[in-house]
Amino acid sequence: MSVAAEVQVVVAPVFGTNCCVVTSRSSRDGSRDCVIVDAGAGVAAGVDRLVREQGLRPRAVLATHGHVDHTWDAAELCARYDVPLRLHAADVYRIGDPFGTLVADGGEAVVSGALGRELSALGFDPAAYRAPVPVEGFETRDGWADLTFGTVSLRAVHAPGHTQGSTLYLLPGRDAPDGGVPDGDAPAAGARGGTTPDDAPSGVALTGDVLFAGSIGRTDLPGGDGLTMRATLRDVVARLDPGLAVVPGHGPTTTVARELETNPFLA
Repeated sequence: MSVAAEVQVVVAPVFGTNCCVVTSRSSRDGSRDCVIVDAGAGVAAGVDRLVREQGLRPRAVLATHGHVDHTWDAAELCARYDVPLRLHAADVYRIGDPFGTLVADGGEAVVSGALGRELSALGFDPAAYRAPVPVEGFETRDGWADLTFGTVSLRAVHAPGHTQGSTLYLLPGRDAPDGGVPDGDAPAAGARGGTTPDDAPSGVALTGDVLFAGSIGRTDLPGGDGLTMRATLRDVVARLDPGLAVVPGHGPTTTVARELETNPFLA
């Protein structure tokens, strides 16, 4: 199968967020476009090193959802490369007030808990957070949307439950018809990422905090919902192509097939 894109991961020091640099095959002039997915706290230097060493041309910063451990460095990267932050429209409201939107109605919008402690311990002052500019939300129709950034193509699949706008990004293969995802309700993809397992030739899914190796994202934070997550797992995740490699928002890579066999939340 022809390789349309590769995925290189820069791991953030805060909560180990997997920041994915998705790179297209070379264009006619020898350049390669890329998009940066989930710019966690402390990844900007590593991402910029990849961009410079490999002669990449960033076209956008994307987020799988609007939690701050996935967007902290978005402002720096958007400004550096003069590109927007793109995420599902349902999570755009989080970007301007990432800490306040983690507090239940009536609570005090202060940085506390594990996130605040880890940010502070690693030298990230919560008060120094900057919102990226511009922020552009996208809508999904029938649960998905095709996104193109230069020569990088992704399919965004709405997967709420962890947050209202949680999204899976699927990487289509060059030879896959219609972006590798059939019309209807069984998403698939057809590319292989450079950091994914050798036994997953059919594609790559960037799952954010929806699906992890052996687990799923929490649903107890504001905007999360357990019933919605169960529907997402049943109707979206469980119907993905089993051959897809999975690069989650945190932790090791896996495959859809492995999770269908071993993940207790998909039983």
